[in-house]
Amino acid sequence: MTEIPTKQNVVEDESQVVFYPLYGKPLTIAKIFDVGKSTVYRWLRDYDEDDLGVKDLYLDLSANMTRIDIEKLREYLKLRNKKWL
Repeated sequence: MTEIPTKQNVVEDESQVVFYPLYGKPLTIAKIFDVGKSTVYRWLRDYDEDDLGVKDLYLDLSANMTRIDIEKLREYLKLRNKKWL
């Protein structure tokens, strides 16, 4: 089935394209979740001790290049919250 191009199904401007970021720096993650940078690093330390079944939460590419998977972080925080209930 072939659709005819219409104004609704054709991208005419780059502003019509939306994408969601997959990874973020710790400082960016802190801004997204409205917490301090030290809180993000504490989450990562806690994750290293007990990952709660969430694998590959972050990539530690070098001493100052850590990238955190945003969706996996959300999953980890939900599991962490349930653990305390």
